[in-house]
Amino acid sequence: MWENLSLPWQAALEMAWEAYCGGTIPIGAVVADADGNVLSRGRNRIFDTSAPQGQVFDDMLAHAEINALLSLNLDQESRHDSALYTTMEPCPLCMGAFYMSSVRTLHFAARDPYAGSTNLLGTTPYLSRKPIRVVAPFNPALEIGLIAMMVETELTLRGDAIITSRFFAEWRELSFEAVDFGIALYRSGELRAKQKENLPANQVLNWLTHQVQ
Repeated sequence: MWENLSLPWQAALEMAWEAYCGGTIPIGAVVADADGNVLSRGRNRIFDTSAPQGQVFDDMLAHAEINALLSLNLDQESRHDSALYTTMEPCPLCMGAFYMSSVRTLHFAARDPYAGSTNLLGTTPYLSRKPIRVVAPFNPALEIGLIAMMVETELTLRGDAIITSRFFAEWRELSFEAVDFGIALYRSGELRAKQKENLPANQVLNWLTHQVQ
């Protein structure tokens, strides 16, 4: 699977795995130019105690897309031809930041039925003015693997009680397979074992997608 991904997707997934290994929410994002060159990187850092200069951390606003956009050093016109790649559908915070960043194309690898907010586009006069292009998930196995990683992380952070929450109900409605896989990962400890082995993102993502194919 990994070998068939573009460089921006590989970079975004590397950031998601770095976030997971860092003990925070496993979401990664990058901004790339029209030729696929990665211009900036960001990951979720809401539980981190440090971050690269200019990025946010140790705060509920320290989302992957925010950090990727904060690190982007491009003038406004040049941003129009660039694209944001993120491993999870952006939340309302990140959709707003993306829209106001002057980046015009959004790619996301997995839907988020709980917080995903691409549907905000076109709902207000302001959010209807720009020619935004949204590219939805392209690889079902990758989407299931990423959702499973989110489920496993939520269980690790919050415990078994969350299984009966609205959060899990909405995720299960989207993909019961992904939720069940995430629960299995949590109970088996397999994903945490790969973290402790310091395996790179390409090996972990290949393993995850292989489990669901």
